[in-house]
Amino acid sequence: MLTPRRQQTRARLLDAATLVFAEEGFLGASVESITQRAGFTRGAFYSNFSSKEELFLALLDREYATRAASIRERAATMAEIIRSEGRTISPADASRFVSEFFAPTGDEALWYALEAEFTLLAMREPESAPEFIDFVGRFSGELGSLVEEIALAAGRHFVIPVERAMPVLSGIYDRAFRMTALRGADAPEGLNELGDRVAELVFALTAPNAAGAECPFPLPGSPEGSAPN
Repeated sequence: MLTPRRQQTRARLLDAATLVFAEEGFLGASVESITQRAGFTRGAFYSNFSSKEELFLALLDREYATRAASIRERAATMAEIIRSEGRTISPADASRFVSEFFAPTGDEALWYALEAEFTLLAMREPESAPEFIDFVGRFSGELGSLVEEIALAAGRHFVIPVERAMPVLSGIYDRAFRMTALRGADAPEGLNELGDRVAELVFALTAPNAAGAECPFPLPGSPEGSAPN
């Protein structure tokens, strides 16, 4: 078990590494630049991490854990709000909820740069790939469960297995995230438009729980503007 002082040292090294990796990339970043940013010596680094790769994977673990905890908290709040309203939500409601759920936090560019570096590391160093893939898989699986829970709270269920729906939803989110990171919060197809895009897709991939109900938004190929349950 780490002492409080050692935990603080590791946290400062990880905080510094977050900025250095985002600014210089994994290959460009050096142990010296990380320790200088953190205000430590190389000895402090090597007493906590055996290599830059180990530090990078520890950073990945921390970032995914932090984001997963944040998403769990927001999902629980959203599900409770939806249940408390006691009515079937519309696409406009869903768009509003999604927009609030994925509201820009200001660190989009930083996280996008880090995630790109994580991916490149896994490609360049195959021995790192399994751990990276495991992190991504666990995060995606948890996110899928939360999305399904929110849909059920809204009185809807997925018409295909949620694990098949998640890559599509993730693709929309990843593009919005990328556009926002590159061009700012008001970028076309960025996070500011994510609510409408995700809501439309969710209503296409789910159906009302109540028998005989109709989908309240026009599905592709449906001239009537609604689809039977």
